[in-house]
Amino acid sequence: MPPRSSIVPNNWIPAAPKPRPDGSVSLSRGGGYLAQVRKGAPHKERMDVEEARRLLGGSTNEVLRGISMIDAAAEEKDPDALERKALLEAVGCGRPKSWNLALDCLLEAAERGSKLAQDQLRILARVDGEQENWRAIRSSISIEDLVQAPEKHAISETPRLRVIRKFATVTESLWLTGRARDRLRPATVVTPSGSQTIEAARTNRAIEFQLVDMDLVVEVIRSRVSSATRLPLPLFETSQVLHYAPGQEFRPHHDYFDPQNVRHSEQLKRGQRIATFLVYLNDTYTLGETAFPRARISFRGDLGDALFITNVERSGQPDPLTLHAGTPPASGEKWIFSQWIRDRAPVAPG
Repeated sequence: MPPRSSIVPNNWIPAAPKPRPDGSVSLSRGGGYLAQVRKGAPHKERMDVEEARRLLGGSTNEVLRGISMIDAAAEEKDPDALERKALLEAVGCGRPKSWNLALDCLLEAAERGSKLAQDQLRILARVDGEQENWRAIRSSISIEDLVQAPEKHAISETPRLRVIRKFATVTESLWLTGRARDRLRPATVVTPSGSQTIEAARTNRAIEFQLVDMDLVVEVIRSRVSSATRLPLPLFETSQVLHYAPGQEFRPHHDYFDPQNVRHSEQLKRGQRIATFLVYLNDTYTLGETAFPRARISFRGDLGDALFITNVERSGQPDPLTLHAGTPPASGEKWIFSQWIRDRAPVAPG
């Protein structure tokens, strides 16, 4: 875990998993998938992997069953199950987090013909698409190097804005847009009660990377964001990829929740949204800046650049100068990876 960032309040304490007498383990690192899964998948769960993938996008019980089915099918050396198990190992889903086991699963999936695993290995190793010595490719991957972020540069102190040039590679950026393109839905805003709704102020489209949508490349990007912000992954909300066609926008808004607004009290119980991290996945559009009207600042990243927005002041109070807008591109399409980060992790029930 990276050192704790100075923008986290001093009284922040990460949620610690409770010991479980039944031998079950937390489904994630402390946030996100708050349930348990028993160690060891029953033989009867060795079923269709596509059905297991579908279950990963369902209810808690369905997710648990899907994980059990994937583990069982991976034991039978199914390449698609091995690729999915690689993700479960990388995020620590129903097991201790292990990048080594994740890469070993991805290697075995690639050797058994999973194109999805092969493509991920090439991207993580940063090699071209002609190489097929999967064992050598896997051996060349250094997760420690992959999650390290380039140096940050300040473009403003009020509000606190930092730019990281070449945060993501071209192939990583293309991978994220490719994974998102066919799954886009109208983008939503969070209501005070925590539900999501479509509003006229936001006309772009987006995808949320739930467990069923993720892979090792996505998790590497998330881990690199954690390194860049010095904020641990359990504080992360669901990662998103945003798409703006010409004329689509997200009008001026704050990402934080206002403590003076009684309608935001339920959201604040789950933590203040202290930071926003944007990665610009392409640059083949005109206009479309991220604009801060009160600060009179606009930023438009080149492909792979990132913008780190601190939504609160050093005191922990919301910073009104972070009012910002995703302005519409005049031509071309704009793709953004977006990560909201809170000041506390969700607390597991029980």
